[in-house]
Amino acid sequence: MSLPHARAAVPLGLRLLAVSLCSLLALTVTAAVFVRTYPGQLLDGVLLPRAERGGGYEQQTVLVGPAKTVLAAFGSPTLLAALLGAVLVVGALRRRLVAGVVGVAMVLCAVVVAGAVKSALPRPDLQIESSTTHNSFPSGHVAAATALLLAFMLVLPGWARRWLAVPGAAGVAVIASATMIAGWHRFSDALGGVLLGVALFCLAAAALVAWRGDRGADGRPASPLPTRPRSPTGSQKTS
Repeated sequence: MSLPHARAAVPLGLRLLAVSLCSLLALTVTAAVFVRTYPGQLLDGVLLPRAERGGGYEQQTVLVGPAKTVLAAFGSPTLLAALLGAVLVVGALRRRLVAGVVGVAMVLCAVVVAGAVKSALPRPDLQIESSTTHNSFPSGHVAAATALLLAFMLVLPGWARRWLAVPGAAGVAVIASATMIAGWHRFSDALGGVLLGVALFCLAAAALVAWRGDRGADGRPASPLPTRPRSPTGSQKTS
């Protein structure tokens, strides 16, 4: 059986759930290695050297000011509300309001879950000079940025998704870098935020596939991403 036929034989919802589980597994492994082990904590310290002044992780660079400006802007409740509102508006205009609502819920869930994990996950003192016992895994800013980008992917047409993908990923990278430069998070925290956002997106997409109202005209589960109607030849292209 060829690979395309093998993929077609596996329901889309199950594939999305599999990717979500893999992301959650990677998130768990990242936390176990970087938070709970000596080599992991040591590597985090190498990737983000402790600042010599102030006893924190804020980097001694001219980029600290811009990094804090970026974080303050992205952390603004007004901006976040506007972006989430844009997801709903685009979803309504594209007649995918349910996908928009799911996207908004996904972003809010990313923030809540990241905060809960940070509060519940202990960071042991392994006597590493460059490390502290303060747990900051995973990054809520990075998780929210990742989930927000993917929320737009749920409601935008294909041509717009292609235009948004690269600058959106760059924006997530900028926010992740800013959290490290400002000393808010370690590298593993940023990685954990991305993995959390991806896991929630795949769960949300699987839920949309399973939802009866998101089925195609033939009654089969439709793609969670918007698509064009079928052509007379029966082929389907991404819009």
